[in-house]
Amino acid sequence: MKTIKKTLAILLFALMPVLANAQSIPARLELSSVEINDGERTLEVFQQIKDGVNSYYLSVGHLGIGNEIFQLQFDPLFELFIPLGDNLEEAVATMEQIKGWYAGGSSERFEIPGCLSAGFPSDELETVTVIPRRLLFTRNLIFKLERDGYERNTYIPRSDFNSVLSGLKFYKKLHPKE
Repeated sequence: MKTIKKTLAILLFALMPVLANAQSIPARLELSSVEINDGERTLEVFQQIKDGVNSYYLSVGHLGIGNEIFQLQFDPLFELFIPLGDNLEEAVATMEQIKGWYAGGSSERFEIPGCLSAGFPSDELETVTVIPRRLLFTRNLIFKLERDGYERNTYIPRSDFNSVLSGLKFYKKLHPKE
């Protein structure tokens, strides 16, 4: 019985720094989301409050690694975050701009700032290339980063993007003062 108490005491003592540091984790409030490929990936818009400042982000999910044709999905930690703005007006405007890129041709390239990080967006932004693709009856956007000679990208269908945008607009109607 004493060894169990000692083990629990050591475990709690070891967890104290982790629990104390949990207060510095910024709040992440999901506003709109949709699951892609039966829950394989999630596309979401969320609000993050950090140091009293609101920021809105689009998470396009986890990126695969490879090239434009073949992508291997093995990184469950790092997500690609696209900053949308500091209020709902800016967030909806940025989402509408991205939605317009679906109409582009496959030779067009668009650039937008983003960050690839684990769990929460960081302040280290890099350039994300967005490429429109048309496959049979669907339109996709490819969000692509190049790192260490590899392409890391994900595909977002237009229907799923429109669902998230509609959810964000509905949230904006419910909360007009934000």
